[in-house]
Amino acid sequence: SILSPTIWISAPLLPSSGGALQPGPIQPPQASYAQGSTAVLQCPLQSGNIQDYNVFWFQQKPSKSPAFILKHANNGKIDQSSSFGARFVPIRDADTNAYVLQIQKVQTDESATYFCLAEGDYFQTAVSGSGTRLIVTGGQSAQVPSSVIILSDVSQKPESSDVHALCLVEDFYPGLIEIKWSAAGKDITEGVTSGQVTLNGDGTYTTSSILTVSRDFFNSVNPIQCSVSHESSGSKTERKLPTEREGEVV
Repeated sequence: SILSPTIWISAPLLPSSGGALQPGPIQPPQASYAQGSTAVLQCPLQSGNIQDYNVFWFQQKPSKSPAFILKHANNGKIDQSSSFGARFVPIRDADTNAYVLQIQKVQTDESATYFCLAEGDYFQTAVSGSGTRLIVTGGQSAQVPSSVIILSDVSQKPESSDVHALCLVEDFYPGLIEIKWSAAGKDITEGVTSGQVTLNGDGTYTTSSILTVSRDFFNSVNPIQCSVSHESSGSKTERKLPTEREGEVV
């Protein structure tokens, strides 16, 4: 599963009092750019015209609340947070009916999930997209995970019909990471619980993923594997569990 910050606001298309649809921002799930390049984040509307709405942009890092970047009003006025400089540039692209946020000379530290939020003057509520995970690669501050550990409770609970496997990933930076489970070469998506991405005291991050499968399944496939991808640092790591018959190896 891809571990990302919780989407803090979203809403379906809702009719206004006049019967028109509220704007429906659609954000690509992920974008990747090299450090120092210009990152371009798209937020097209599936209904409505971009010129009719105010747009807000927010940045959310793991373990943090959303941070306001700027408001681009429908009259063209830009209100920008003092925490974000002139490198963050809002654009309205009439050809694609999309709001665009450019981040010039993007930095590793700006790896985060970015949300756009469209607000009409005559709407009671604003509607956000589901967020785009921006991954910035090639920066010297990116840090590969110091360890990736996989273990299970197969031997601790021999009477249980289920087996739990844990994949623990420690001390990586920035905090966007992807953990996938597989068995016999096929991805496993059911029974996966993603842990929170937590901020360590030194500024790095730690997270985990838990896989729950039946004991019969655990012993019928070999091996169960945890694959960790930390794109900012270019790190890819795999860890495998043996079956119960082969014994527990961490």
